[in-house]
This record gives sequence, structure tokens and C-alpha cells, in this order.
Amino acid sequence: MIHPTAIVDPLAQVEHSVSIGPYAVVEGAVHLGPGCDIQSHAKLMGPLTMGSGNIVHSFACLGDVPQDLKFKGEESCLTIGDGNIFREHVTVHRGTSGQTTLGSNNLLMVASHVGHNCRVGNYVTLVNGALLGGHVVVGDRAIIGGNCAIHQFCRIGRLAMISLTSAYNVDVPPFCIAVSTNMITQLNAVGLRRSGMSVASQNALRRMFRWIYRTHAGVPLAKALDDLPPELGAVPEIQEFMVFVKASKRGVARFRHWSTRHGQTSTETDDTDNI
Repeated sequence: MIHPTAIVDPLAQVEHSVSIGPYAVVEGAVHLGPGCDIQSHAKLMGPLTMGSGNIVHSFACLGDVPQDLKFKGEESCLTIGDGNIFREHVTVHRGTSGQTTLGSNNLLMVASHVGHNCRVGNYVTLVNGALLGGHVVVGDRAIIGGNCAIHQFCRIGRLAMISLTSAYNVDVPPFCIAVSTNMITQLNAVGLRRSGMSVASQNALRRMFRWIYRTHAGVPLAKALDDLPPELGAVPEIQEFMVFVKASKRGVARFRHWSTRHGQTSTETDDTDNI
């Protein structure tokens, strides 16, 4: 399963069912789990541990040293779960004195980048050219659009969706759609439905969204969340939102009503109504 032109380091541990294509390079202490497919001209650099069923397309580079001037060769690594797809020219760097981690079933499209010490969850999509700076944390099922840039140390919440060509140097809370620069506009209604979230939880999130961004417009976000009706505050997804916001160190993206971009008034029916 290893092409004669591939270069595989003696330190590498490669399961028998792994396929390594022409001119691929596996350098250093790399562990490849069962069923991985390393295609032609891909490069893997250890310390790197990869689970089962991952696909690495041509010219992707995983596990190279971090783009961090502070890095002086400290021990660090890259850890990857199962079933991920790394398309052409994807780069994922290992940590600076620590590790970069990716979960399972993620899709990293062409030329996307994951910087050092990032923590990426499961079922995350990075569209073509999406860039994560160092120490970024991305929650499960988040979608980061094409040519987006996420500043170092930012967090992207679970089931958040960021529109293409956006830039963020603050946190994007879970369940929201983000556009432009440091801005959210509405709940990710389609993503919530597709995730299998209960209708009751979806409706509770919609009520919370109206409460903090409409009824309490102008009130500090943390204060509006503290004043939520008790029945909303008891919903697990709302508790997740509250914990995320209150743990933010960089600040949270601000709300701007989507309809103001279309010359409509903010009182018209929108995506925050009940299902």
C-alpha cells in the first residue's frame, strides 16, 4: 500500500491498511491509524498522531513547525482524530510547546490553514482559504466560510456559521450566523435543525435571541443574560451560550439586525420567530 517513490521515515508507525501515494513524505514520529489514505505529494511531519480513516490530498502539509517566532524547537505535537478530510494545500501546524488538536469528521477544504495550538472539534468545516490563527478554539459543527480570517486566541462556538470573507478578532458565540467584521446577525436556524436539536430548544434559543438583542437592546450582554426568565435560563443550550459569553476574554461579536442591510425595519418578521 506504500508507493515505491514515497519516503517513509523508519520512526513512522504505519498500519497495514494505510495507503501512501507517489512522492508522499512521512517524516519523523508519525503514527497513522487504519485506513488512512495519504495521496501523492502530501507531507506529514511528526510528532503527529492520526486516527483511522483520514484522507490527506495532494500537497497538504500536516505537522510542520509553528509559524511562531517564539518557537525554539520545544517539544510539541499534532493530534488528529478519525475520518477527517484534508484537501489540497491544507496546512496544519503543530503546537508551540504544546499541541494542536483536531477532532473527527472535519472537512478542511483547499488552502485552509490551522495555526499552532488550535483546538478544533468534530464535524467542523473550513471552506477554501479559511485561516485560523494560533490558539483558536472551534466548537463542534461550526462552519467557517471561504477566505475568512480568525485572529489568534479567538473562540468560535458550537454550530456557529461564519460568512465568507469575514474577519474576527473577537469570539463568535454558539448557534449564531456571523458576517463581515466582528458582527452576528441571527441564529443559525438551518444548522440548528440539521443538528437534530429539539424543537423546544430551538424555540428557546429564538426567545433568548429576541430577549438579549431586541427587548434588551442597548443593555450589556452579560446583564441581559442574567435577567433571562428562569424557564429560558434552565435550557441546556442557553446555559451553553451564557457560559461561552461570560468566559470570553477577547469580547463577543456584536449584533446587527440582518434586515438593516436590505433597507427594512427591524420590526419585521425574521428568522428569530418560533418554528
